[in-house]
Amino acid sequence: MSDAKEARLRQLPLFKDADKKAISNLASLADEASVEAGQVLITEGHQHHEVYVIESGTASVMIDGNEVAEIPTGEMVGEVGFFSRQPASATVTAKSDMQVLVIPYNGFDSTMEENPAMVRAILTELAERLYATDAKLH
Repeated sequence: MSDAKEARLRQLPLFKDADKKAISNLASLADEASVEAGQVLITEGHQHHEVYVIESGTASVMIDGNEVAEIPTGEMVGEVGFFSRQPASATVTAKSDMQVLVIPYNGFDSTMEENPAMVRAILTELAERLYATDAKLH
């Protein structure tokens, strides 16, 4: 089963520069989950302890009840809380039925420390999201 998760992780743009060991670590830590449309993954203001990699489907990002972004297949949610160690800045809800990989922060942390290319890819994605959100607000 882990080989199948590794193959799926390698196909995601966020992990394209990750080395084999990092992908293997993430695959061994990740739990597969089905998420129904409307299910909340992350609640604004609450502390969370995992990152979600969206394998299929779309998530909605809401701040104060207003949709500020849509997160498509191949991207991740929960990484802002991972990097900030603060309560969630937004609520993330499944906009459609989704398949996700759930990776606990503690395992994600050790993998990030060993793989700077993966960290750069994730930070680039975060910066692009911030830019897009800022453009919507202004």
